[in-house]
Amino acid sequence: MNMKMKRILIALLTASVAASASAVADNQKALQAKADSANAKRGVEIGGSIRAVAQLSSFSTDQDPTGINKFPDVERNEFVTADLSFGFRPYETVRANVIMRLGGGMQEYFAAAAKTLEAKWLNVEGNIGKNFYWTVGDFRQELTPLTIYNPGIDIMYEPTVFARKRHMAEKEQLLEGNKRNLQGANLQFRQEIDPMVGEIRAEAFFARVNRVSVLDFSGAEGNILPNDSLAGYATSLAANTDKWLVGGNIELLPMQKNIIVGVTPMFIFDNENSKTYTYRHLMSRGSKPNEFKPDELYDIEGVPQSGLYVRQEINPDVGPQNTLVLSARAGADVAGIMQNKNLTLDLVAEYAMSINKKKILGAADPVSGVVPVIEESENGSAILVNLNAGYKVDDSWSAGITLDVVRNDEKWFNNLAQSPSFFAQRVLNSDKDGNTVKYGVNSPLYSTFDALYHYSPKFSPVPRILQTNDDAFRDGQTESYNIAPYNKNSWGSNVYAKEQLALINMMMDPALQLVLPNGLATANRMGVRALIKGDWQEKVEAQALVSVFNQVKSEFEGIVDKVSYMEFGGGAKADIAKIAGLSKPAEFAASYKHSESTTNMVSGLSGTLKSDFINVGGSFQFLPRVGFTAGFQMINTDYGSILGSIEGINPNVGLDVPLVKSKQMQWMVGFDYTVADNAWLAINFGMINVTNDYNTATLGATTRNLPDYFNKTTKGDGATGVYQHKFSQSVFEASINVEF
Repeated sequence: MNMKMKRILIALLTASVAASASAVADNQKALQAKADSANAKRGVEIGGSIRAVAQLSSFSTDQDPTGINKFPDVERNEFVTADLSFGFRPYETVRANVIMRLGGGMQEYFAAAAKTLEAKWLNVEGNIGKNFYWTVGDFRQELTPLTIYNPGIDIMYEPTVFARKRHMAEKEQLLEGNKRNLQGANLQFRQEIDPMVGEIRAEAFFARVNRVSVLDFSGAEGNILPNDSLAGYATSLAANTDKWLVGGNIELLPMQKNIIVGVTPMFIFDNENSKTYTYRHLMSRGSKPNEFKPDELYDIEGVPQSGLYVRQEINPDVGPQNTLVLSARAGADVAGIMQNKNLTLDLVAEYAMSINKKKILGAADPVSGVVPVIEESENGSAILVNLNAGYKVDDSWSAGITLDVVRNDEKWFNNLAQSPSFFAQRVLNSDKDGNTVKYGVNSPLYSTFDALYHYSPKFSPVPRILQTNDDAFRDGQTESYNIAPYNKNSWGSNVYAKEQLALINMMMDPALQLVLPNGLATANRMGVRALIKGDWQEKVEAQALVSVFNQVKSEFEGIVDKVSYMEFGGGAKADIAKIAGLSKPAEFAASYKHSESTTNMVSGLSGTLKSDFINVGGSFQFLPRVGFTAGFQMINTDYGSILGSIEGINPNVGLDVPLVKSKQMQWMVGFDYTVADNAWLAINFGMINVTNDYNTATLGATTRNLPDYFNKTTKGDGATGVYQHKFSQSVFEASINVEF
């Protein structure tokens, strides 16, 4: 066991006795003895993390004075998750790893159903000599943004008090940066030939990215839009077949590893030999249980049916995937070739192509009536050029620029690189709008901050009817989920099918995902992104961001002419402790980002969606390990003249009433006891305030993105047809995060 392990063991105990700094010294000898004992047991390594949260969220609005919405205004989340990592090495060349997750809800301490015990990660790894390395089981993979990548969310100078919360939410899903979690086998080969010819790297991987799964269309788990069915889109994550990934990666790094040439072939396919069917009642997906009549004979196209079940595909909305992706890249580290340690200058260019085969139904034979199945291919391509340039003077200053040039056509498809790690969900006070929380960003009580920073691994919702008879159990279900515990978290490592990605992209958060919702692999984009960064003596740091993109081809030909995207912003961080010569850490940071998309219609009309994101935060230590953190965030979004009018609705995803403007604000302050970068105890209090303006001049039969206490008679102010909805959430929380 190394010194880092001992320090983290100390952190684990000090977090539990954070109220008394003297407890660290009192336990030092005992910890040292335990560390020496563990270190003596050769072949066994123990690590892991512990996350504990006690949270009280209170919802408030002045627009429901008569109490039309009778669901709880207060939500309490109290849970502990312990990921214990065990490494067993019976031989020098073989190692087995397992992460056991123990979880519990502290409010239901004696309820066995509230406890979780599962193996979240299991693999066996080893090496053959010095050149071969292999893994079987769970593993993580990240190659390039166009091949295997898990695109996330970048927030410039995110306040520490919020960044910690997002860190915990991501770790709950076992996320590690942009690495994608896979399950299968991975074999790697490394061989150094000579300094000039360089090193050759070869890798082969075989992974199952999805499996046959029969899921309840009305459950919160495994569905994008529970109880919904949309033509051309997949509202469920249920799978008809096992989905597999077979691929490899070959790289040559000559000239002392300052040149790179690489090729990555990948084949993503559904194994149709594993295709499975299920039997369902003859009811529509959104039917209520009381609409089912057991004794009724159903009539389908004039043919009487005596059975109550019919054989169906598990997920009729998803077709079989057969996608070939081939990537080639070349690059050079010019600064490395020049042997200039103060210079940064490297360039990598990558070209990728995709061949996506899909099956469609052809025209029926006029004689036999047989409908043939036709296989079509969609060929797409993507280009990414990355340039890093900069210079530094030791102990003085540094400056650099990162430039990404992108050209991805509209048919480019690779769900191993395009599936986002963030899919916005409603989290806190979800009982208040339970019937509409499935619509995420279009739920009436949605806020970006709620989706980004909060999670609850095993939340038990309140039924819509608080009774105990059978009718109440039936009628107490919601449109968004069944009344059963489920995981509320916007983060994940799912690999989505094409039909699922199309639906998810309609529900992206414009404040976070407007320009590149699927990362640098986003289809139908061409343009450039530049990030400039400077540093002075590691005391002051500044960044500036500029992005300009256009669609390669209109998604709605004949209606929309073109769509363009722009993003710019900047920020700075100052280490006050180093500047002022303080003995304890003190930092202050702030940033601003503007995002917009402009839609030009064929008719000559145009509309611009604009969003501004502001971050201000600071952290200051005033006692050994004890500090104060504070953060402020604000998002202003203007949906423009087109999106804020009747053309701005999308009933497929619950957007029934056009949203004109949105203002979101969040602040949080708190105290923390910090032992290491990822070991802290924090007690925080904050507020989320949201104001949404809707265009209610013309209302349809449904108003799902408006709160249930909206009065259709007045349509807002009764004159302009603008309804302004305001609500707030106060959040008090205590959290412990320890990684060792």
